[in-house]
Amino acid sequence: MIATKATPSREATGVQGLDAMLGGGVMPGDATLVAGSPGTGKTTLGLHFIAAGVAAKEPGVFVTFEYLPQQIYRDAAAKGFPLREWDDAGKVRVICTTPDVLLARSADGDSILDEAVRSIGARRVVIDSVVHFEFHHPDTRTLRNDMAGLLNHLRLLNVTTLLTHEVPQIIGPTVSISSWGLEFLVDNLILLRYVELEGAMQKAINVLKFRGGDHDRAYRALRTTSRGLVVEAGFTGVENISTGSARRELVDRVKDLI
Repeated sequence: MIATKATPSREATGVQGLDAMLGGGVMPGDATLVAGSPGTGKTTLGLHFIAAGVAAKEPGVFVTFEYLPQQIYRDAAAKGFPLREWDDAGKVRVICTTPDVLLARSADGDSILDEAVRSIGARRVVIDSVVHFEFHHPDTRTLRNDMAGLLNHLRLLNVTTLLTHEVPQIIGPTVSISSWGLEFLVDNLILLRYVELEGAMQKAINVLKFRGGDHDRAYRALRTTSRGLVVEAGFTGVENISTGSARRELVDRVKDLI
């Protein structure tokens, strides 16, 4: 049976069902990419990850390129994450900036991310969302090198990192993570996507890549609630989930006709 809680050698994501899929959580120091279409819950998963760190007395840094402070505080509070309180208490640092400013270094060689990690002794970092680096780096080779350098630097800082990334496909048989190899730079890859099942849109979660060992490879239903994300059971009796247009298995459809 797959564990449902983080083990001493794992870092919980804060989403119980996802931690079960990962055998207890991600490996300390790893970089995990959460990729998905708009509205699938990427930022919320990042908030879960930060909240799990606060619960484990592991301070975290939440970097956002998409929100102003009052927006991310408001949206986090609406899902039950008191981000402002954690920030005020020094348990979390929220950085609202741009990729260029995040990567820039001062005369002494530090970045604003280095300073935030050091100031609170951060053990976790969330970067939301990597797609903004593409806007600032038109050359894919430079983009890949800069991202590889950032991820290696975070590993040297001894933090566990979660990055979100938006993919353009809302639904369909193919999903392109990036055109410059982002998926090869990270240790783990979690896909959030929409699935059309008998005329209704549902969300699904799948662990595409996990370097920490064996993991649950099934597509599982994902639900967004007022308290965050809930991973539910797999899609029993359903085929073609990976195409985005799922349908019940043939034997079940035939039964309905008899």
